[in-house]
Amino acid sequence: MPSAVDLLTADQLPPNVRDAVDATTLGMLITAASEALASYVGYPLHLRTGVVESVASQGGRYLFLRSGAVRQVERVEVCGVEVPPAHYLLEVGTLGVSMGRILSRGAPWPFTGEYSPGVSPTPLHAHDTGEILVTFTAGWVTPGQADSSPPLEVNLPAVFVLAARIVVTAYSHRDGQDWDVTSESIGGTSIGYGADSMRGGRPAIPLAALALVERYRKLKRGGVA
Repeated sequence: MPSAVDLLTADQLPPNVRDAVDATTLGMLITAASEALASYVGYPLHLRTGVVESVASQGGRYLFLRSGAVRQVERVEVCGVEVPPAHYLLEVGTLGVSMGRILSRGAPWPFTGEYSPGVSPTPLHAHDTGEILVTFTAGWVTPGQADSSPPLEVNLPAVFVLAARIVVTAYSHRDGQDWDVTSESIGGTSIGYGADSMRGGRPAIPLAALALVERYRKLKRGGVA
C-alpha cells in the first residue's frame, strides 16, 4: 500500500529499477526518497487539510507559517478570537503557491514573545506563545494519495516526480553498498551525491534531484524561534 508521502509509484519507474530490488524494498526506497526530498525543501509535500499551526509574530504586517505550499487559510485566531477573513491575505508566490506568508490588511499582527520589564514594556524577543493559531490546507495530491476513497486527482508538480525518480534510481543501485561513497557511475552516467548524510542527518541525494526542487525550497527565517 503506497504511503501518502510517496511522490511516485513503482509503475512510474523504469523496468531496470523495478527489477533491481524486491517489491518490499522498492516501496521503502520510494518512501525514503520522498521523505528525503520533503526534508530538503523544508515542509511536507503531500496534501494536508485542517493543519493547525501556532505562529510567532514580530508585531509586523506579516505572519510566516513554518509550512510551505500553503493552498488556503481557513481560520486565524488571536488569543482565542477569530480574525475576519477580510482582514488578511495569503500571498501567492511566483510558483503559484504560498510559502506561508500572511499579510494583515489592517493593523499589524500582535507581537508574541518577551517584553522588557518596567512601566512601559517594549518587545524584546519574538517567539511562539500559542496566542496566534492558523488553520490551513497545504501541499499537493501525491501519487500515494490518489488511490483513496473518493479518488483524488494528482496535482503534484512534475519536478517532484522526476526528482523522486532520480533518487529512487540512485538508491536502488546503491542498495547494500557503501553509503559513504559520494559519486558513482550508473549506465555510463556519473551522478554526484550530497555529502551531508553524516553532517546534517539527511540521506545523500543526487545533485540533479536537488537542482530540480531547489526553487521550491523554504529557507528558515532568523529572529523568530
